[in-house]
Amino acid sequence: MDQVLLLIIILAAVVLANILARYFTKIPLPFFLIFLGILLAGLPVYKDFHLDPSTFALAVIAPMLFNEAQNSSRFWIGRSITNILSLAVGLVLVSVLVVGSGLHLIYSVLPISLAFALLAIVTPTDASAVNSIFEANPIAEEQAGILQHESLFNDAAGIVLFDMALAAFISGTFSMESAIGIFLWEFLGGLLFGSLLGVVIVSIRLFLIRYNNDTPLVMVLIQLLTPFLVYLLAEKLALSGILAVVAAGLAQGSEREKLRLTSSRMQLITTNVWEIVSGILSGTVFVLLGLSLPEVTTGMQESPNPNFGVYKLIGIGILLYLFKGAIRLLWTRYMLKRRVKTHHEWRDSLVMALSGANGTITLSLAFSMPNVIHGQPFEFRGPLIFLAAVVILISLIMPTIFVPLLLPSQNPTQPRYRWVRRMIQAAISDLAKEKEHPEEAQVVIDSLQQQLVLDGTPSLKLRRQLMSESHQVELQAIQKLYDEGKITKDEQYYYGKFLQLNNFSADEKIWKNVLLRVRFSLHIGSMYKNMSRAQDAFLTAPIILEEVYWREQFEKHNEDILPIEQVGFDAVMEFLRTKDVKSGVEANMVKRFYRTRHRRIHGKDVNGDIVYQMFLRAFHSEYELIQEALGSEKIDSSLAEKLQQRISIDEMTYLQNTEIFSR
Repeated sequence: MDQVLLLIIILAAVVLANILARYFTKIPLPFFLIFLGILLAGLPVYKDFHLDPSTFALAVIAPMLFNEAQNSSRFWIGRSITNILSLAVGLVLVSVLVVGSGLHLIYSVLPISLAFALLAIVTPTDASAVNSIFEANPIAEEQAGILQHESLFNDAAGIVLFDMALAAFISGTFSMESAIGIFLWEFLGGLLFGSLLGVVIVSIRLFLIRYNNDTPLVMVLIQLLTPFLVYLLAEKLALSGILAVVAAGLAQGSEREKLRLTSSRMQLITTNVWEIVSGILSGTVFVLLGLSLPEVTTGMQESPNPNFGVYKLIGIGILLYLFKGAIRLLWTRYMLKRRVKTHHEWRDSLVMALSGANGTITLSLAFSMPNVIHGQPFEFRGPLIFLAAVVILISLIMPTIFVPLLLPSQNPTQPRYRWVRRMIQAAISDLAKEKEHPEEAQVVIDSLQQQLVLDGTPSLKLRRQLMSESHQVELQAIQKLYDEGKITKDEQYYYGKFLQLNNFSADEKIWKNVLLRVRFSLHIGSMYKNMSRAQDAFLTAPIILEEVYWREQFEKHNEDILPIEQVGFDAVMEFLRTKDVKSGVEANMVKRFYRTRHRRIHGKDVNGDIVYQMFLRAFHSEYELIQEALGSEKIDSSLAEKLQQRISIDEMTYLQNTEIFSR
């Protein structure tokens, strides 16, 4: 139970960090995760918290690399395989040997095998760590493709080298011939075994799809289990489990090419599940770093060994980053083959050097180091984790500061959110012309306007203010009816009660919802002396039932609420039209509430089939706008793809919830 509680707290920290990162976009997400992890370290429940290194590679590294591999473009890998392998294997080997040897010379207390192990930890890159920077400061397509796929293969190379260096430290012996043999066996054997097993699993999935057994539960579970199965079997054969997982992931990626538009729902669900799993795993790793840092730092401060001083290790970490970055700069400048020649080769090389940020794989490898070796505590574990953390933090800070200075900022004249609004407005304008089915068209228009509300981040305070002002406007309109002798005192009194209750339910607070349900169910039950109708009333949303309730109340007194409501409705709509300029988003929210009330109290049920047609018409209008903008080169294909994806998601959301749009 305690372990479950600890995991829940960590997942809550991941959620909070992702929310904070959306509001403070200048700060990379890992910093929020690490900071929250440090805060969690102060909680009593984490006082004796320790990671189990033996399960870390299986539980975290394997599924993360599998997901990266299956999402990789085989076209880009084939097109840039020379450059990718140059960075992922050649640069990794050179960095480990050169910088590792230099580290052992300046920090002789660290055995050379552990110096190599540390470089194998901090050499693998995580291009996704700086993706947010590249959204505002785009790099060349060739560079982006190389960086993305380099991070996949150098993860595997770094892990193999790390295993070899750590094994050499534990055994105390090292043989070059044996090391080369092990490297080739693990590297090539892992790739071959993973490829074969991946093809078998993909064949099984395609067989299930062919015979209509492709339910999301079955297919997603098979895919989620694949990296664990491949990793465990490869490790049993003394092959590289990580490389086997990467190869199996690449084989899995081929499945989408075969399926294309077949089994689309399963493909969509699988993608969403993996996006969530990957986000949870990578976020958890950074939170764990934050959890571990206070304990590691305290341990080094209390250590009698002067070589483990915090400030000394910070200095060594900075030197590691600089030397590693210098080699990467020279390598990307002189060892990569560029298809497109530019006049900014040094700048582009510097961008790629800075983009070699470290992330989750580096942390995962650091945490996978054993706590005990030969029955004794592994004294270098804490310092190595601390050094890896220093390099990670610097590698995230440097591109955040310098990449925007090196690359031209992307300041599009028409940002995506503006085109989203244009798209929705185009659909609204088209539906506003509908004369044959205005009620159904208005239902769709209200839903589209709600999209504008969500995109505009409305002020709830302003909405409440407009609701209150609208309430007063309607009261004044009803008072005028009474003053002119058009309604009786009794009608004015009961309509005032209706407005009071209407204003009460408009707040949409849970406790108010419950009170209204109780009130309506008691009223309906006593009126009809029927327990079943009272139960139905309690289960019906108050905002739907209250119009029926008050219409019946007026009819009970031989009065008609409809013409009174029409006057109040017209007065409120006229008032809200004056608020469209300064408070358009909030005014639309209030308009939608009053339109829905007006339709329901007049008992105008909409035709679900017509509503469906109106939604199709709206989506078609949005697609047409994108097509016209793309054809006239007002937007590029990348933006058009994002806008089209939004429409597709809206369509699926509507199709899954058609009944709620006809109420």
